[in-house]
Amino acid sequence: MQRKGNTINRKSQAGNQETFGIDMGGTLWATAIRDWESGKTSYYGLKDTPEADKETRLFQLVSDHIRSGKDVDVYYEAGRYGFWPARRLQESGALVHILPINKLKVIMCGKTIKTDKLDAKFLGGLHPSDDVPEVYIPTLTEEGRRDAERELDRIKTSINRVNAQMLALLDRTPLPTPNFHRNSLEWRKAIMKWSKMPEWNECPELLLKRLPNMISELELFEKELREWQEIIHHYQDRDGKNAKDSGITDGTSETVMKLQQFKGVGERLSRHLPWEIGDFRRFGNGKQFAAFFGLTPCPFASGTMNREQGISKAGRKSLRKMAVECAWLWYRWQPESRLVKKWKDRLEQKGRIRRTAIVAMARQLMVALWRYVVKGEEIQGAIINKPVEA
Repeated sequence: MQRKGNTINRKSQAGNQETFGIDMGGTLWATAIRDWESGKTSYYGLKDTPEADKETRLFQLVSDHIRSGKDVDVYYEAGRYGFWPARRLQESGALVHILPINKLKVIMCGKTIKTDKLDAKFLGGLHPSDDVPEVYIPTLTEEGRRDAERELDRIKTSINRVNAQMLALLDRTPLPTPNFHRNSLEWRKAIMKWSKMPEWNECPELLLKRLPNMISELELFEKELREWQEIIHHYQDRDGKNAKDSGITDGTSETVMKLQQFKGVGERLSRHLPWEIGDFRRFGNGKQFAAFFGLTPCPFASGTMNREQGISKAGRKSLRKMAVECAWLWYRWQPESRLVKKWKDRLEQKGRIRRTAIVAMARQLMVALWRYVVKGEEIQGAIINKPVEA
């Protein structure tokens, strides 16, 4: 997003309109307030004081302006503070706009000057009529569902890390190195077996003492994984039970059930997409939904030059990875679907053509899934194993 000269200063004047631009740092919340009637900008460097912390001072400042009869819009970048400031500001009556982090670029001559004050003033100079990208503000329930999937990924990544470290240690010894990851119980059995081999005495003593420590660490992560999976299933069952008892189906829970119908879409995949994204209905069309994954192409055209820069890779990498995984599973278990037949020839090739084809298929599959969930349009040739009960 770029600042377009002085066009902001020529916005149509609104008598009671004010814009708060906030740059949220660790110790300083730089706050600029633009009064669109007078055209003046005020600046406040909010820090923690013995009387009140910077957060309380900001919320009080916004509340005071709202009580004075002003229509307040607040702009800040997504970052370390998440969405709780947005919810608190919305409760006070402000309209909150969260911008994607690191998307602000101030055009200037010479060397780039960047300060918290400049960033706050730029944010304060934005107007609600400006067409700028915004981050969706999830509800508390939606944000909790995101954390459920991200914690599951963190634990699994930690298990893979410990396994990889143990394999790397064994490569430094004459002991037989497994060619796959093992659980903690299998590792303990292997060490007991290796300790009776003559190669055991050819290994560094302190290296061998590291292995039990790493197995204990692996046991801890495996225990956390089991407990966290139980927590996820508990919340999933609770949401389904509440929807059944009340007769009101949550949009996300309904999406999970719809995705689970298709052959090849497993429990985790059907849960991960809705829990990470939220309600599919917040997207205007399937193309916007696919763009959320960062799967849309990025052309670069200027004069006679016209080339492709690949996909945009916007959004979370884990979502993009999940979409491609979903495409491979669709290719494996839905051979009669129109999408698979369209891309089958390229997917049977090797190299770059195959990689490009699966990404293109993933983008079209996400569009098809959005249309199925939101509009009820059938996916041609798709096999449904678990029809949703009416």
